[in-house]
Amino acid sequence: MTLRYILLYIFLLGALPLFAQITIKGKVVDKETNMPIDNVSVYISNSSSGTRTDATGNFILTTRATGQFELILSIMGYDIKNVPMNSSEPLHFLNIAMSTKSNDLPEVVLRTYIKNGWKVWGKIFLSQFIGTTPLNTDCKILNPEVIHFQFKKMDSVLIAFANETILIQNKKLGYLLHYDLSEFQYDFMNNRIIFQGYPLFEPLKNSETKKVINKRAEIYKGSVMHFMRSLFTNTLRENNFEIRRMVKTINLGGQNIVIDGATNYDNTKPAKFELTSDKLPADSIAYGESQNTAGLFFKNYLQVTYLNKKVSYYYDRNYNTSNQNIVSEITLMKKKPLFVYSNGTYYEPTNLLLSGYWSWSEKIGYLLPFDYIPPSK
Repeated sequence: MTLRYILLYIFLLGALPLFAQITIKGKVVDKETNMPIDNVSVYISNSSSGTRTDATGNFILTTRATGQFELILSIMGYDIKNVPMNSSEPLHFLNIAMSTKSNDLPEVVLRTYIKNGWKVWGKIFLSQFIGTTPLNTDCKILNPEVIHFQFKKMDSVLIAFANETILIQNKKLGYLLHYDLSEFQYDFMNNRIIFQGYPLFEPLKNSETKKVINKRAEIYKGSVMHFMRSLFTNTLRENNFEIRRMVKTINLGGQNIVIDGATNYDNTKPAKFELTSDKLPADSIAYGESQNTAGLFFKNYLQVTYLNKKVSYYYDRNYNTSNQNIVSEITLMKKKPLFVYSNGTYYEPTNLLLSGYWSWSEKIGYLLPFDYIPPSK
């Protein structure tokens, strides 16, 4: 079989395993003056757990955590502060110093900064960051003026960056998403997307309506989060996932070359894939690393099929999949184990590359916080 896929890296930095509850306390000051900074947004990345510092710079944040996660601090005029944490280690009172942003932009930024960039590149940015129809009609960026663009003609790469938090209103899922973007690159030549950042989910007024609750449950089914949680509990088959080993090749100079996610090649040449195994049990690719952590390791690619859901009409229309079940592929970029936590987060996120259906669906418009719990049946 021969198919072409968009490749997608989504680096949602931070992990927030479920059920246990911890309290984080600290104080935020200016690095130069040592004066307290009030109204700093303090949150656990990719969750709905957040707060702000008071007039004395102090904060208290209660959240669920049983593993590795990222505490993020963000306020205009200062560089974003990322504090790696692990709930298995003692949680001491945090004294955090934030550095003011420099007003001096690098020369390369000044030279290539695109005037009216949103007007030129906004539509493409929305399709690759938020998602394609109908996602980008239900999910609106409220402050697009904070997003700026560069375009590297020689490499055919679009770069986006933001000078403050991006606010994204997703009425269909009932969230106002506060997104601190740290990187966005769209490689036109290889049809490859890389974006990473720190999201905080704030519930909207409609977040408890039946329509929103049902939509969240629909999005969750067959998602990467659903897959990783099922992998952690060794319930892939019970949750309607099938996995098979797969090898991808591309013909170069008359020879079939085995490729993986780290391989750069001309995307106009279709890759061929061959399934090299029947259905696999979860324990053939995963193992217990600790009480709260599973390790995921495999070579080449895994094909992941979710049997309880058909592909979206809009995906089928673009890729002519004949309304089949959801089929995706994953590969380990760094050829080392991926650590998976109970809530579906994984580390290092830069190690995992998605292709197939997940490369289309796992974007901001379908994003759920990792403290999301689906309704019981």
